[in-house]
Amino acid sequence: MSKPIMKTTVQTGNWVKNGVDVTRYTTVIALIGVTILFSLISPSFFTATNIANIFSQSAILALVAIGLCFVVASGGIDLSVAVSFDLGAMTAIMALQAGMGWIPAILLGLLAGAIIGLFNGFFVVKLNITPFLVTLATLFIGESVQKIFTKGGEPIFLTGMDEMYKFLGRGSALLIYTADGGRIDFKFSIILAVVLAAVAYFILTRTIFGRQLFALGSQKEASYLSGVPVKRYTVYAFVLSGVICAFAGMVGSSVLAAYTPLSGRYYLMDAIGAVFIGSTLNRQGQANISGTLIGVLFFGVLANGLNLVGINFYWQSVARGLLIFLILGLNSYISQKS
Repeated sequence: MSKPIMKTTVQTGNWVKNGVDVTRYTTVIALIGVTILFSLISPSFFTATNIANIFSQSAILALVAIGLCFVVASGGIDLSVAVSFDLGAMTAIMALQAGMGWIPAILLGLLAGAIIGLFNGFFVVKLNITPFLVTLATLFIGESVQKIFTKGGEPIFLTGMDEMYKFLGRGSALLIYTADGGRIDFKFSIILAVVLAAVAYFILTRTIFGRQLFALGSQKEASYLSGVPVKRYTVYAFVLSGVICAFAGMVGSSVLAAYTPLSGRYYLMDAIGAVFIGSTLNRQGQANISGTLIGVLFFGVLANGLNLVGINFYWQSVARGLLIFLILGLNSYISQKS
């Protein structure tokens, strides 16, 4: 009896081999390449202690990017994630300062994020204004509100911070002391990011809401005609984004034991970059949770590695921008050749 012939897909002149589309993995390849580069340059980069630091430092950005994923999946953009981040933290810190417990404080912070999401969704669906312009206006308004409440941008320090609230950002999920006295500290915020990523992944890929949200993002008119509640789903996406980013802000404030006005701006561009870089892992170029987390890790590795090798802070943004151009340019080139 003759052996079955194994079929192998090899297409001359393109980048599809053995049934694997190489164009989907340019971001992963870039992440591996940057990791190897920093490991060769800095001996302290690829150590257990530093890897734990990278994951811990990336957790908050991961939360913001996950929230943004819902809006981008629906075909929109949310520049006000920075405001949701800040006002969620500000509301929770003020509630704690007023003597409330950590649970009511967190709920109020989440409510602040939901209100921002509803505000954005209302103007997008009722007045038919593009998400970019609506959320840009929300960003400006929200930043001004912060300055008004903080007398021009003064931080609000939390004295005697509630231990449970403090644990959100400072607590350790796994703490290992090495023989040389070092600490390998995986923060609890990593667990929060992983759990939320799993929930978001399930919602976007295993529920009717998630599938229709992607359909809305790719074919809005067809979604209307097929009976998808487009306006309602659009509002839901903005509310989810606002709530999740507000929670990220509270985790960030627990790390600092303070609310720092306009700190959400630090995460805004990296979150957008992570979501859109991560979309290259999807065949349809759609926002997805797994790709977004790869994008977050890419930014985390890059920031950590540039600090370790002593690159000037002002040049770090240049390096990040060039690498993003490289990833997207390489993906575009490979796609054209396939």
